[in-house]
Amino acid sequence: MVRKSAAVGGLLLPLIVLTMLAPSVVFGASGGVSAPAEANVTVSAWQAALIAIGYYLANSCWLFGVAYFTLYRPLVAGFIVGCILGDPAQGTLVGAAINVPYLGFISAGGNLPVDPSLPGWIGTTIALAGHLSPASAVALAVPIGLLGTVLFYGRMAVDPIFAHWADARAEKGDIRGVAFMNVVPPQIFLFVISFVPVFFLALNGPSAVQDALNQLPFWVTNGLQIAGFILPAIGIALTMRFIFRGAVIPYFFVGFILWTLMNNPATGSDDSRVMITIAVLGLALASLHLTFAGARPTAAAVPEAARPATPALAEGGVRLTRGDILKSWALWTFFSQANYNYERLQGTGFAHAMTPIIKRLYTTPEEIRAALRRHLVFFNTEPNFGNVVQGAVIAMEEQRANGAPIDDDAINSVKSGLMGPMAGIGDSISQGTITPILLALGIGIAGATASVDIGSGSAAIPTLAAGASGNPIGAIVYAILISAAIISIGYVAWTQGYARGRGFVTDLLRSGAIDRVLVGAGVLGNMVLGALAGRFVVIYLAPTVNVAGASLNLQAGLLDPIFTGLLPLSIVLLTWWLLRRVSPLWLVIGYLAFSIFAAYPFFGPGQPANPASPQDQYQACTSSLLHPYYPCGAPPAAPSPSAAPSAAPSPSAAP
Repeated sequence: MVRKSAAVGGLLLPLIVLTMLAPSVVFGASGGVSAPAEANVTVSAWQAALIAIGYYLANSCWLFGVAYFTLYRPLVAGFIVGCILGDPAQGTLVGAAINVPYLGFISAGGNLPVDPSLPGWIGTTIALAGHLSPASAVALAVPIGLLGTVLFYGRMAVDPIFAHWADARAEKGDIRGVAFMNVVPPQIFLFVISFVPVFFLALNGPSAVQDALNQLPFWVTNGLQIAGFILPAIGIALTMRFIFRGAVIPYFFVGFILWTLMNNPATGSDDSRVMITIAVLGLALASLHLTFAGARPTAAAVPEAARPATPALAEGGVRLTRGDILKSWALWTFFSQANYNYERLQGTGFAHAMTPIIKRLYTTPEEIRAALRRHLVFFNTEPNFGNVVQGAVIAMEEQRANGAPIDDDAINSVKSGLMGPMAGIGDSISQGTITPILLALGIGIAGATASVDIGSGSAAIPTLAAGASGNPIGAIVYAILISAAIISIGYVAWTQGYARGRGFVTDLLRSGAIDRVLVGAGVLGNMVLGALAGRFVVIYLAPTVNVAGASLNLQAGLLDPIFTGLLPLSIVLLTWWLLRRVSPLWLVIGYLAFSIFAAYPFFGPGQPANPASPQDQYQACTSSLLHPYYPCGAPPAAPSPSAAPSAAPSPSAAP
């Protein structure tokens, strides 16, 4: 295994070098059409370094177990990149748009289907430096995620080396050495493979992408805009797999309809206030639903006498202090996945968390060696709900040190028997329910629109919502709420696992508490998710037909009068249905290809004579199947500094 891991690491090194050279190799030097003046925003070396450090921290172990839920998400990454580049509002807006396709992202069991972190950090950098619209940033960010996936799997393949180094320290009874091998070597390696490529991408990527975009045909850039409005349907549909079921399904449509009714530019409504209103209404409806409909518990609560009790410790025996328990929990929370690897996953992290327990309970070298070996084996569970397992094992170790007949097999059977169920429960609730619901709320708050300008940038790069302004409060609120939720869950699970042992899991499942949480979250989540679908998924049919001498746009004249938002709602439901049969990656590729195809000018010219003129853009509106900027109709007036545009996109058009 060590040789195989070293070989993979050797193959990874050329990939890193290729990544550093990718902007010039793939896109070419700055020849051809030069980037527009307003797009030539230079990312300095120190800014690129801060962005690269941010990406490393998003994947590291230094943020008390919440990096995966905060910096790893494009919403928060976009806000931080915006702060680094001097525009936190627009950075939040772009990060929110990039986050929507990854809304239903879940990584479990050492599997990373796609990396949302690198698109957040690099995608936002390219968008801000190049003055690209959020929709264009979405289309460009998705392919960037493939590089992040490669880096993740490279790390997973190399890190078993450090697990074997920890084995060598365990054989010597070196408690500190085991802890050192779990943290320092793997984090140094992670820093190198994270910082180096991201630094050069942040430094050189914006100008290279701008050069590439400037050389694309006008209809291709239109297609990227269209894709940016359709790809969010995938993230929304991925989340629907967990909460769009049973009696709570209607709340999704309630949220969607409320968004279309409440978010009306004629009333001066604000996206953030509308989303908060829908979320508050969702909480109220969740309470009413649980009161009147209820949630059936999986079984009756276990009587007190039937609960497996932890035996009392003998008088005069060695006892763990509260400080030992809290220190062990803190070490697990920080370093459970510091050396995450294919061979043992969280094995070295488990042993590291047990070091203060081993130090307190065992004194002889033989006992210490045996305990370290016992906990360096394979282990993997959800790091927060799964804390029940660690708490129960600590209680068993304490009993064993005091003479109870508990052998290695008994401890390992508890670990292997509980880690799977707690992983299933934890992933479903923390990743599949709590995180996407809070993300949807944060994204909704982040998407405030102050004003919208319809037009295109210089050369051939279209821009949308140039006057749109994001709300950084969305990223901040999400980061605070998710951090508080994750840390609280982990602490309660750890202490209850120690105090009540295996009986806590039985009581939790039989009490119906999890069922009530899932039902209530389903009501709220569907409400917010429906509103998010109306906010970010936008489709404009371009074809206009002549009927009795009058022009009739297929969408504005036929579909919208029946139900505003019918097309976006249909594409979300279609995506949800397809995800049960098709891989999300294939859907991303298919939607991207379809968007570019639908932007091709089948019925008219593809390149307006004057790309800066909204009137000329309108002339191309009837030339393709889909249009990226606004509903086809009367040509919009050119925006003026003193007046709002006479025909602006619908509120959901500006992500």
